[in-house]
Amino acid sequence: MRSSTLLFRTFVALVFVFLLLPIAMVVVTSFSESAVLKFPPTHFTLKWYQNISGEFITALKVSLIVSTGTTLVATVVGTMAALALVRGRFIGRTAMGAFCLSPLMVPTLVIGVAAFQFANTRWDVAHVSLLGSIPGLILGQSAFTIPFVIRAAVAGQAHFDSAVEEAALNLGATPWQTFWRVTLPILLPGVVSGAVFAFVMSFDDVPVALFMGGGDVVTFPVKIYTSIEFSFDADLMSISTLVVSASLLVMLVLDRLIGVDKFFGAARV
Repeated sequence: MRSSTLLFRTFVALVFVFLLLPIAMVVVTSFSESAVLKFPPTHFTLKWYQNISGEFITALKVSLIVSTGTTLVATVVGTMAALALVRGRFIGRTAMGAFCLSPLMVPTLVIGVAAFQFANTRWDVAHVSLLGSIPGLILGQSAFTIPFVIRAAVAGQAHFDSAVEEAALNLGATPWQTFWRVTLPILLPGVVSGAVFAFVMSFDDVPVALFMGGGDVVTFPVKIYTSIEFSFDADLMSISTLVVSASLLVMLVLDRLIGVDKFFGAARV
C-alpha cells in the first residue's frame, strides 16, 4: 500500500473518530451509575432509562409532530417551486430563484426573530396568535427548510429528459397522470433527499423553536438546551441515546428494505 493512500485512510479514520467520539461518550455515560456526567463510568446501570422524565418524552413528541408537519409543507412547496423555477418562463425567474434560496444564507436566529415579529404583527392585526403553537412552529421552520427541498429538486432535474413526458402525453396520458406516473417518480430521489434534510434541520432547530415555542409546545432540542443550563443529569444522556439508537435503527431498516443508496438516488459503487 502506498504511503499516500495509507495517510489518506488514516486521516479519514481520524475524522470519523472525531465526529463519532462525542456520541459514543453520550451512549456510554447513559449507563453510568453516577448521577452527573462522568467518563469513563465506574459502574453500569439501567436506572436512568427507567427514570426518564415525562417532560423529555412530551418534548420529543412535539418535535416529531412539528418536524413531520414542517417536512410535509417544505416538500410540497419546495417541489412545486423547483418545477416552476426550472420549467417556468417568466420575467424575474433568476431573481425569484435567488430569493427562494436566500434563507440558506441567513442564520436561523435571524429567521427566528423575524418569525416572532411576524407573529406579533399578526396578533395586532387579526388577533390570531401563532406563538406557543404547533402551526406557528411549522410555519417558522418551513421558512428555512423549504430551500433544502428546492435545491435538491432543482438538482434532480439537471438531467431530466422531457421527451419521456412527451411520450406519455402522446400515448394518451393526461398532464396529471404524466406528472404522477412519469415526472414525480423520476424526481423522487431528489425530493426525498430534500425532505430528509428538511426533517433533520427541523428536528435539530433551536433558535426558531425558542422564539415561536413556549408553554406546552417545547421541542426536544429546546428542552435539552434549557435542562443543561441547570443540570447535566444522566437521564439526559439516556434520552439522547434512545434518539440516536432510533435514528440508527431507521437507517438500518431503510438500507435493508430499500437500500440507502437507492433511497437517496445514489449509485452503488
